[in-house]
Amino acid sequence: MAADEEKTTMETPDGGKSSEGDQAGAKGSKKKLIVFAGVGLGAVVVGLLVALLVVKPMMSNSDGAGSGQTEVTASSHGGSEKPKPKAKPARKHASDGEQGESTSIIYAVKDIVVNPSGTGGSRFLSVSFGFELESAGLAAEFEAREPLVRDALITILSAKSVAQLTDPKQKEIARYQIKKRVSQLMETDELTAVYYTDFVLQ
Repeated sequence: MAADEEKTTMETPDGGKSSEGDQAGAKGSKKKLIVFAGVGLGAVVVGLLVALLVVKPMMSNSDGAGSGQTEVTASSHGGSEKPKPKAKPARKHASDGEQGESTSIIYAVKDIVVNPSGTGGSRFLSVSFGFELESAGLAAEFEAREPLVRDALITILSAKSVAQLTDPKQKEIARYQIKKRVSQLMETDELTAVYYTDFVLQ
């Protein structure tokens, strides 16, 4: 009986005694701790794999979604594989796209020579104009009807005296009269401005 007691009891380092049952419980708790640690590590590894294999491709697909939609639209309508850039908004009166974003055209009428009013032919004015137009079609019409435009210019300028032609305010009035008369003559509101490109009074 004494031998059995020696087997079942052992002295602990702090001088106490522990039984074999206590030692078995300690070993069991260590095994449970190892199992829980293994499960936790496995969960972390599975989480990393899910992030790498699922989340990352989804994010990259969402980044390229816009370009992908553009490619599908382009290929479905035009048969091309590359997306086309968006066109810049054009002005209201475009001129067949040849002028780019700025569609205004300057049409020149040169060398209008008149005798100012009240000079008896002793003085003359040589002047050239630039007409700013909003369309190429109107420029072609100006070219076809240039004799009518020149006649209107000669009529307006020959009615001005030397004093009027040399006064800056009167020159602006003449510019307004020319714009109004030529717009009526061409039956258009696409004449946006009139410029003096040459002005010689002798």
